[in-house]
Amino acid sequence: MDLRVLRYFLTVAKEQSFTKAAEQLHITQPTLSRQLAALEEELETPLFKRGGHHITLTDEGILLKRRALEIIDLEERLIDEFKGNKELIEGTITIGCQNHIKANSYLSQVLFGFREEHPEIQIIKERASQKKIVEGLLNDYYDVILIADHDVKMVRGVEKLTLFYSRVGIAVHKKHPLFFKKNVTLADFKDSSFLRYLPMELKPEDDYLIKVCSVFGFYPKITAQIEDFDELLYLLEMGEGVALVFEEAEVISNMNLRFIPIEEDVPQKYLPMQLTRKEKNQTPILNELFSYAQKYSNLHDKKDI
Repeated sequence: MDLRVLRYFLTVAKEQSFTKAAEQLHITQPTLSRQLAALEEELETPLFKRGGHHITLTDEGILLKRRALEIIDLEERLIDEFKGNKELIEGTITIGCQNHIKANSYLSQVLFGFREEHPEIQIIKERASQKKIVEGLLNDYYDVILIADHDVKMVRGVEKLTLFYSRVGIAVHKKHPLFFKKNVTLADFKDSSFLRYLPMELKPEDDYLIKVCSVFGFYPKITAQIEDFDELLYLLEMGEGVALVFEEAEVISNMNLRFIPIEEDVPQKYLPMQLTRKEKNQTPILNELFSYAQKYSNLHDKKDI
């Protein structure tokens, strides 16, 4: 069934005249009559009551009019939706992500599904240090970054979407006496030298290390304070101390380091890993990415770790 013929039919039904309908459609009246006769033959039922000065619809014609209006309306809405989404499904998104194995794995899963739904959107994903990706977001080099919540805690004017949660634990070098010990708790490290990771402009009172150690009744012996996570990893690999890190760090894959998860009941045992963008960066393609990531985010919570 041709949509063009359905439009012819609706015009005749409206004008109640083949002649007037033909004039409005800019075709000859015999051509219009042949097209609608073929439609009646296809449906195997008369659609018009012919006679007098006006043409009226049969019961079957009334039913077809109702369905034809629905079909034409659906066609118009479909065209409008695709025209309206043309900007949304085209463009480029540049994403910055830290060098964390699981963080990149989670992000890749999200982007794989997003690309399938939006093949016209080009995704550029770059790995960089924590400091560089935060600076890149603030300088508009990156449209979006995936980063731990505490790394952007003090950054103003950003929108954050928690993608998943990362377990927190202690990173220990193999030279440390507790490296091979089983059933280790944070309290066992009270005499150890701690590398304090305090990113960007995070205030000392917001330091997670201090909060967690206080639960075990001691203040950590801090020998260095580091803003950049890559620098922290370097010092850990050199055996300069122990540090609180999250599970997604390369600590897990480093043969010289051991990740010991904190099993005890402590505040914020799971760290939010978040897609982050500037609040003012509300472009259609980024809105679509965040909308898609929100659906994915709902599938992963702290129980998945």
